[in-house]
Amino acid sequence: MPKASRSAAPWYQDRDKFMKAYGDAGTNMNELSRQTGVNLRTLERWASKFGIRKPVKNAKAPTVGAPISREETLEAENAEMKRSLAAARKLEVWDARALRLLEDNVRAIEPSYERAKETPDKGFTEHMHVLLYSDLHAAEVVKYEAMNGLNEYNWDIMLARHQRLAEAIRSFKKNRPYRIRKLVVLGLGDMVTGDIHDELRETNEMVISESAVRLGFDMASFVSSELVPLYDEIHFAAVVGNHGRTTRKPEFKSASKNWDWVAYKVMQERLREHDQVTVELPVGFEQVVQVFDKNILCFHGDGIPTNMPGIPWGGVQRRTKELSDTYNSLGLHIDHFALGHFHEADVVGQRRIWINGSIKGPDEYSMKRYGGGRAACQLLHTFHPKRGLVSTDWLEIQ
Repeated sequence: MPKASRSAAPWYQDRDKFMKAYGDAGTNMNELSRQTGVNLRTLERWASKFGIRKPVKNAKAPTVGAPISREETLEAENAEMKRSLAAARKLEVWDARALRLLEDNVRAIEPSYERAKETPDKGFTEHMHVLLYSDLHAAEVVKYEAMNGLNEYNWDIMLARHQRLAEAIRSFKKNRPYRIRKLVVLGLGDMVTGDIHDELRETNEMVISESAVRLGFDMASFVSSELVPLYDEIHFAAVVGNHGRTTRKPEFKSASKNWDWVAYKVMQERLREHDQVTVELPVGFEQVVQVFDKNILCFHGDGIPTNMPGIPWGGVQRRTKELSDTYNSLGLHIDHFALGHFHEADVVGQRRIWINGSIKGPDEYSMKRYGGGRAACQLLHTFHPKRGLVSTDWLEIQ
């Protein structure tokens, strides 16, 4: 076996000599180092220069068309399960970190407002307001030119429509002869437009994480500056929609894995100093809210299939009947159903079913696929403690 000479270049720097010695050592770099006394790293460095790669241990090239063994199938399934578990755990860790960050850093709004002056007739029974609030699709951009002037939408327009919404609520409250001291807000989902469709990801004003946090701040500002001065008590109950989900395909567990939930959470943290405001975050995809002695079941409505413009009334009727039967069988009677998703405000079924409009209004998708869409509108209900729902007002804000 050759040895390194002091008077000439070392033998391992000559490719032919290196290859011969490597072959004599059984193509084993450790054995070559032992036999020649040359440092292993030095040999490996020169082997790399000569294009010699380490053999992969126990690597067998797959044979196309060969029978697939049970072991090979189990190994593939095991690898897939490990990847799925790792991805799920990563999401859980991310959710926990994001929630801790929000709780630690989102500063609450200090109450600062002047109470609106009211002189209601003391002889009338006190009522309650219920606002359906949904389908903001925050961060979506609707182009004026693409809509032939029928609609335009962006973040600034969304905030301007919130101002018109507040003006309408003030007007309807002011012009009632009876006292209304409590407001229930039903957040029915699709608060953010999300990125479940490629075209939204490309055209949205900002990325989904930024839009969810920013919307949480703006919703809190809307509640604190516009609604708190009008009511002694405000309860905000929420459900998530489909546009805020974090996956392309719908999932049926973990409602909080949704950017709507993040926006609600930021709003809740910002409003925590307002003692008269409570925010109930969604645990599941449905939530029962009580107004006086009436039970209202809230859900977004995206699970109801449709291939037609407007509201699929047959699907809605079937879904609410199934829900009613299910809850009744468990001892809870549902008086009303509140949902969004279809962007067309309406009240049907002898006022039992409420479908909210949107704040966005029609867009390129609704025009291209369905040939139209409804203007931005939200519903405001008035409840009597004994007679229940006594009036519905369409708050048109476009």
